[in-house]
Amino acid sequence: MQRLEEHRKRCELSGRYAEAAAAAKRMQDLKAAQAERLQGQLAVQQHSEICQLQERYQQETQLFDQQWRERVAAYEAGVAGQLATLRAAHEAQLADFLLQAEGQYRKAHELKVAADAMYHEELASTQAAWDSEVALRKTRLQAKQQGELDVLLQRAARGRDELELRRRDEAGKRGNRFRCMVQELDGMQRLEALHLQHFLEGSALPGKYMPLRDSTFKRKRELLGL
Repeated sequence: MQRLEEHRKRCELSGRYAEAAAAAKRMQDLKAAQAERLQGQLAVQQHSEICQLQERYQQETQLFDQQWRERVAAYEAGVAGQLATLRAAHEAQLADFLLQAEGQYRKAHELKVAADAMYHEELASTQAAWDSEVALRKTRLQAKQQGELDVLLQRAARGRDELELRRRDEAGKRGNRFRCMVQELDGMQRLEALHLQHFLEGSALPGKYMPLRDSTFKRKRELLGL
């Protein structure tokens, strides 16, 4: 390229202006071709970096979502286990209560049969009072069990809400971090494009271009995983 410039100057000095103009036109064409090539290379490289960053974020998002699905599933399995344990305990309590009530009823019935007829009406009244007492105690037991079940369900609901809040918080932080990474990469790419533009505008002749790849940019790209 330097030889072509020297040839142009010699042509001008010797009065061969047409040949000098042809040499100047050739240099302009070469410079335009170099500008197009360098700008194209930079655009491809920068687009590739953005795609890499987006792809990595999408992969991390998929992993994040999968981990949270597993986390929620484990929580729900734990809740289901607690509910099954509580319901089994309630069934055992109710069965034990009914067995005890049945035993006491049989004793009362045997007493009534063996009693003298003159006390039959009084014993029947006593039996009716006992049946009412048993029914009341059963209702209280079932109400107590329902209260225990409600407490467990409410605690499970609060746990779900807390899990969802944590998931949203972590997802928000991830999103903010990705946006910051995109902004940082965009800033570096703008500086690189500006550096290339200054080179092309400041160079009268096509020459060797040194990309803006200082140590700071290198470290930043390494931090971005590029």
